[in-house]
Amino acid sequence: MGATNATATIRANNIGTAWNEAVEDANEYSGHQEGYSGDLNTCDFTKDLTYKLSSMSEEKLVEYMYENCPKREAWGFCSKKPVGNTNKIKTVVTTNPQKGTRKWKTEFQGINLSGNAVVTADSQTECIKKSRAYVEKNPRQRLRVEITKILAEGNHRCAEITYKSSSKETRGTYIFVGLASC
Repeated sequence: MGATNATATIRANNIGTAWNEAVEDANEYSGHQEGYSGDLNTCDFTKDLTYKLSSMSEEKLVEYMYENCPKREAWGFCSKKPVGNTNKIKTVVTTNPQKGTRKWKTEFQGINLSGNAVVTADSQTECIKKSRAYVEKNPRQRLRVEITKILAEGNHRCAEITYKSSSKETRGTYIFVGLASC
């Protein structure tokens, strides 16, 4: 099978995230084609060559990568370093106050080992009965019955927390070159 050079320039916060985005882009653009798409999704990222920028220009480094990167491998480097968020507080909280009273309902839940409620009932006896039936149908499962309070009426959303970016925050630029199978 043949090989062709594949490149990508990605903006991200680190080289690992940038590589994952490059592979996702290649999958969307070229498809998988059983490992022979001729794009970066057929390569493994094996070398970060950012350290070489101290001894050669970006253009020379890209040329070096084209000449030396083995088949089915991709090499990359950070062309522009990311600038992180230096804010002391990096989130914004928006509260949604409740007007009036909240109405609560007692509920019994059969919880599996993953912490998911698979059975619910209004009484403990009913929940145990449903949990036993569930475990009999799914013998590899194990449930515990817990009592919980569920909000029946009122505002479910108490607050919303969003990321607050810095005015100086920027993502880095990463360049990848690979010799992809086609």
